[in-house]
Amino acid sequence: MPKKIKDKSGATSSDTPANKQMKGQMTELESLYRDIAELSPDSIVTIDTRGFIISYNTATAEMLGYSKDEMIGKHFTKLRTLQMRDLPKYIKLFKSVLEGRVSKPLEFIFHHKNGQSLWVDARINLLKVGGKTIIQSTARDITERKLAEKKLQEKNKQLDAQNEELQATEEELRATNEELQAANDELREAQEQLIRSEKLAVIGQLASGVGHELRNPLGAIKNAVFYIRRKIASTDIAEREPRVMQFLEIMDAEVDAANKVITDLLDFSRVVKPTTSLARIDSVIENALRHTPPLENIELIKDIDTKLPMVMVDAGQIRQVFINIILNAQQAMPEGGRLEIRACSNSEFLGVSFADSGEGIPQSVIKKIFDPLFTTKAKGIGLGLAVCKSILEKHGGDIKVESEEGKGATFTVYLPVK
Repeated sequence: MPKKIKDKSGATSSDTPANKQMKGQMTELESLYRDIAELSPDSIVTIDTRGFIISYNTATAEMLGYSKDEMIGKHFTKLRTLQMRDLPKYIKLFKSVLEGRVSKPLEFIFHHKNGQSLWVDARINLLKVGGKTIIQSTARDITERKLAEKKLQEKNKQLDAQNEELQATEEELRATNEELQAANDELREAQEQLIRSEKLAVIGQLASGVGHELRNPLGAIKNAVFYIRRKIASTDIAEREPRVMQFLEIMDAEVDAANKVITDLLDFSRVVKPTTSLARIDSVIENALRHTPPLENIELIKDIDTKLPMVMVDAGQIRQVFINIILNAQQAMPEGGRLEIRACSNSEFLGVSFADSGEGIPQSVIKKIFDPLFTTKAKGIGLGLAVCKSILEKHGGDIKVESEEGKGATFTVYLPVK
């Protein structure tokens, strides 16, 4: 069979006007493709289906530094343009394009002929040109972008390191601030102790200087009131002038109150080192309750552990502590209420708590209630709780208070278990 068939005029089919026009258009397209490829700033290389290089543009020569003789007709795997580690990935991409799959852009490291490395963004596409299937490899130089990204990463690492240093510095500053605050608290406590010591010295001088001098005239007044009341009882003056008896009772009560102030002053100034011996704390509590006025309108609840250890204390001084706390609880509940006394222990301390349902202590003054001469009562000089704290400190113990205004207060005495 002849390859070309002549028409009636004797011309072959390839010489028809339509074919000639098509060939002309193909030639123009090929020329246009070459022009576009040549003007492209990206590297464009055409490869046949076997992997041999057909053509390349000027940008490729500038990017890789190879001449025409060094590239045309060479298999792309024989050129040293790709890093060895990237070659398998590029071959896999080449094969996938031949199989008709669409490739995604990949980043590779190319090598210039002079050994210089550069990052490229490579794309491989399958093309049909003049009835032939070819592979077009396009590579764009992204070295500057990668270097900028690397610098940015290094900058971020530096910033992270600086941030860690700042955090460490902040932690150091926080720790230093806590240390300064602790030192400030210690200084404030030392100042408070100094003020308290000065108050103690003043109270001691006051008690020793005027205590006995005041008791003598107060004793005379009390004896006089007793004598007058006894004389009036045998007359009708009490019936004719009932206010006389009322005033005598007021005088007697005020003398007792004045004597109480003097007793507190003397007790506070005379707190000495305790003479300790083994004692049962439940017995000391019962003894204290017997030496306080009757708890009128006050419900007493006692919860004392029966297995409490005995403690080495000055029973008389600890009884005085309990009496002062019970009296304060009574005064905090003028209309009646509830007083709960509980005692328990652990390996270090025995604790006795006194919880009342009274009016409570304002938070603004709760830290001052153990200071000598501080009081919120209309009558009193603020020595009862100061005496308690002084006694307990001499026993190696302590006293704490918890209170909410309007909901009562709880005083807890701690005594060391030895």
